[in-house]
Amino acid sequence: MHFKTDLYRRLRNQIEDISVIDCHDHTAGVAYGREWKEPIQSLIEGYFPADFISAGGEKVLEFLRDPEKPTAEKWPVFEKIWKRTEFTSYARVPKLILKRFYGEDKMTLEALLRIKDKLVKPKDETFYHDTLKTAGIRCRLVNIWIDLKKYIRGELTLPEIDRLLVPLPGFHAIRNFDAIHQITSILDRHVTSLDEYVDCCHTIFAKMKDRGTIGMKDQSAYTRSIRFEPTAKYEAEVLFNKIVHNPRNNLGYPEAKPLDDYLFHCFMRSARDLDLPVQIHTGHMAGNYNDIVKTNAALFTPVLELHRDVKFDLFHGNWPYSGELLYLAKNFPNVHIDLCWVSFIDPVYSASLLSQSLVTVPHCKIHGFGADTGDMPEYIVLHLEISRDVIAYALTDMIQKDWIDEEEAIRIAKDWLFNNPNEFFKLGFDSI
Repeated sequence: MHFKTDLYRRLRNQIEDISVIDCHDHTAGVAYGREWKEPIQSLIEGYFPADFISAGGEKVLEFLRDPEKPTAEKWPVFEKIWKRTEFTSYARVPKLILKRFYGEDKMTLEALLRIKDKLVKPKDETFYHDTLKTAGIRCRLVNIWIDLKKYIRGELTLPEIDRLLVPLPGFHAIRNFDAIHQITSILDRHVTSLDEYVDCCHTIFAKMKDRGTIGMKDQSAYTRSIRFEPTAKYEAEVLFNKIVHNPRNNLGYPEAKPLDDYLFHCFMRSARDLDLPVQIHTGHMAGNYNDIVKTNAALFTPVLELHRDVKFDLFHGNWPYSGELLYLAKNFPNVHIDLCWVSFIDPVYSASLLSQSLVTVPHCKIHGFGADTGDMPEYIVLHLEISRDVIAYALTDMIQKDWIDEEEAIRIAKDWLFNNPNEFFKLGFDSI
């Protein structure tokens, strides 16, 4: 890393002042904010527990998250696993929280006891918004399921900083009549055919756009392959009719895949007609276990080629498949790269991805930051700090390779962090 060079420091200082679009998060405002009552409880949130589990700490997590258990009682259990995990990127976040919010340099029992009466209050609306504002976050793109009936009617509004995306799997991953009814009741409709259901969904998407929704988000990769295959309508209709004609029927998987695939392609046509960009989860998944092979963006290639008039924002740097992602972004005009989350999964990979992207992909196709953490402001801003470090490192590397100069590097950083997502999602802010 170039963290000790004067060039890196100059770039990093200037990048600190650049406004940011948070391209991916999971809550709107402080509605689900948590209250910290005990230091260890507050520091083993976010993504760090995945490394904790990986290092053998799964059986003690519940104990460590108990806000009523004394810190001194937890410490011997916590310290044992902490020493196994403290050098991962996920572990860097609690380290930074200790330093930035509490002024403590080391993870020790004494430090934790000192911060007990200083714990931040995520539910404090002033603290929440002031923390994001101070960090330079102008806008957050949020993937949440809210009361869409109230939202469409104007009875439910989001905080000014937040922009909603259509939570797409809830519309196409239907397995029974209740799932269909949950969707159609948004418009107080009852549908009797696949065509009526597709029309209902399209109408919901259109009304959501009228209310300010700026795109669609699909995280199907957690539960299935992202290879959405072309499916004959009659195959989907057979499955749809099975559950709509008999509300007691349920579809299993992969039995439901033809219906799921058919609806997904229908909704890509809705995205085209409504001019809504689509965010797609690719690569690494939160938590532990699961199958990474099914999430590789390369599996999504047929969709990209078929739906050429739809703009796609491919998530998480496709970690660990960087080459496939760079290929797709280079060769498909409708593909953009989103580095949400990946900078703190693997900052070395992310810096390399950004450096490579400068020589392979038009730099206007990179979206540099997404906190992907939700309602904890201290986690959001420290994820941003890591992302800024990564961007500064990548640009320092390319300056030292005589590929760009310092002035160009700052212009690129502004585009990655703000201008590119602002234009891609049509957020309406002035360019910086």
